[in-house]
Amino acid sequence: MIFLFLYLLVFLVCVALLVLFTTELWASFVTVAPFVPIPQHMEEAILAHLELDADSVLYDLGCGDGRILLAATDRFPTITAVGIEKVLRPYLLARWKTRDSSVQILHTDFFSADLSKATHVFAYLFPRIPDKILKMMHTQCAPGTRFISCDFEATEYAPTEVIEVNPTAPLGKRLFVYTI
Repeated sequence: MIFLFLYLLVFLVCVALLVLFTTELWASFVTVAPFVPIPQHMEEAILAHLELDADSVLYDLGCGDGRILLAATDRFPTITAVGIEKVLRPYLLARWKTRDSSVQILHTDFFSADLSKATHVFAYLFPRIPDKILKMMHTQCAPGTRFISCDFEATEYAPTEVIEVNPTAPLGKRLFVYTI
């Protein structure tokens, strides 16, 4: 009888792990961008061109491990920093890395998020996604809200500024700045 109980317990644990693994694997395929950490050489350029101040409200869409948000709150401790991450693994990593900070990490799809409080938005995603974000920002955000996209330019909106950071790098070549 005890062996049957142990067998059932092991079976249920295996099923739970299988469900967790396949859910995470599936989410990584259906998400709008895979988790690719922002190249280290881009952090300073991103923070400089976001033009944050003490009262800024920064949203990082698809925040991955939360690195940009942590760097921003280190430089500007009074800002509100919100990361949005849909995929479980980077979300948990961001929650862990930001556990001792004021950074808030949300586990949701950023297309369903309310960005109306944002003064600054950052994203490192995929082509065509900046257009969707900008369309969403035009309906939700106040005029003057700043959006920076790393490497991927919107096709329906003209950037306010294009910053060449490292044109020879495989990732993290340029920043596209948009002002709502």
